[in-house]
Amino acid sequence: FYSLIMFYYTVLSPYFRIIYNATSSKLFDFRDQFILGWKGALLSVISVLIGYSLKTNIKKKFTSYCDLDYQSLWRIGLTLNIIGLFFFMIARGFDISAFNPFNNQSNAIDFLTYGGGFSNYLISGQEIMITGNLLMFAGSYSTQRKFPLTLLSILISCGIFLNSGFRFRFFFLFVSIIFFILTKENKLKSSSAFNISIFSIILVTFLMTYIGQIRMYGLGLNFDKLSLTSDFLKNIFIQGESSTFITTSGLINIVPEKIPFQNFYPIIKSLLHPFPSLFFEKNSGDYIFNVLNSIYGFRGIFQGAAYLNFGEYYLMFGWFGIFIFNFLLGYIFKRFWFWVNLHKKEPLAILVYILNLTFTFLIISRGYLPQQLHLYIFIVFPAIGIYFLNLKRKLNTDLLK
Repeated sequence: FYSLIMFYYTVLSPYFRIIYNATSSKLFDFRDQFILGWKGALLSVISVLIGYSLKTNIKKKFTSYCDLDYQSLWRIGLTLNIIGLFFFMIARGFDISAFNPFNNQSNAIDFLTYGGGFSNYLISGQEIMITGNLLMFAGSYSTQRKFPLTLLSILISCGIFLNSGFRFRFFFLFVSIIFFILTKENKLKSSSAFNISIFSIILVTFLMTYIGQIRMYGLGLNFDKLSLTSDFLKNIFIQGESSTFITTSGLINIVPEKIPFQNFYPIIKSLLHPFPSLFFEKNSGDYIFNVLNSIYGFRGIFQGAAYLNFGEYYLMFGWFGIFIFNFLLGYIFKRFWFWVNLHKKEPLAILVYILNLTFTFLIISRGYLPQQLHLYIFIVFPAIGIYFLNLKRKLNTDLLK
């Protein structure tokens, strides 16, 4: 999965941008700087491989396990969805139009709308619903029960995700579901699994491409902006999402000549980011705004701009930063792989692994560390928390058979 994401962002996207002579972003041409982005990508991949190949001492037996079955996970997923939806509706003033991405009119109740220092956390109830829906789907798929309620929950969530305009939630949910199906159907022939995977990649790519065309942040979908041209490849590979490689190349080009290395500053900002702005002015995005302003030469053009994870690592410690952080990433991948194989009989362990695996997309495509930590807390951490709260210390011999 890591290889597919890196291949799309650092090989296919820049290649097709060169083919279609679309190496500009926000009126600036970055063609000459692509070589810097490719150097960073190559060092990233090598570092991840070194970290993954590192020999580690892994326990071959476990003394604790999580005994939650799929019926229990369905109920927990429903609870998470109710909590997430309630939080979101408080922040939106119980605006029922938020469920409908085809309606750009707000029906919020003003006196019920919360706009205080915790509003960002309440809005992030959407992220909790990603985990909740995955747990509900896993429960329904495994027990073959309660499919109507599960599909209704997914439909409501997708309406909210599309209305907000941020595609990653939609992507995260459906890719996680696809991973679960492939994991659950371990009796599938390799050819069938391959065909399902290819179909899923094409479908998700198609949806992400055209949703990106018609989305309006917070105002649903605008089909007047839809352009179903015959050149499908061009739509995929030169869309706004592919510009992250351009921005990353530009970042490496200006650091440290125009912007000094940030060292541990992004990490400090990440640790402060979870605290509500009610207590102090944290301004977590100050350094990224300064960087983007320097890349494009003037202020206020950063909307919609993002860079890849190795851009953030370079911003902190240069080429050494790219190596060390990707080395650690590869090591974490290896540890997670050993962990899930040790706990592969536990339903929730599989789902925790799938959530972390899918989160790789956000780690790579959105290098901004405070955002990564914020999303991880609301998407993945609920499942991890539930897992550890339900650990049993006595060894379950049935799980070892």
